[in-house]
Amino acid sequence: MTIQPEALVIRADNLPFSKVDDAVIAMNREMGFCYAINSTGTRIWELIAEPVRVLSLCDSLCREFDVDRDTCLTDVISVLTEMKANGLIRELA
Repeated sequence: MTIQPEALVIRADNLPFSKVDDAVIAMNREMGFCYAINSTGTRIWELIAEPVRVLSLCDSLCREFDVDRDTCLTDVISVLTEMKANGLIRELA
């Protein structure tokens, strides 16, 4: 299921991860895989260390990167939806 712009998201609990250069490698032991996150995804990963709304996350990214809000929102929702499907993040009520 696709994450909505109003959703409150955070990293999943107790996932080991390591920053390597500009990327993050996160491991989901339960699902048995490692997930490589590129430099832009790494910034998203950093920003979701604490609960944040997707719209607020996009506002932060738009200030940091040269991207319009609609493009940012589409891309962030895609990344977060994939992360959720792989057990790397969770939505809070």
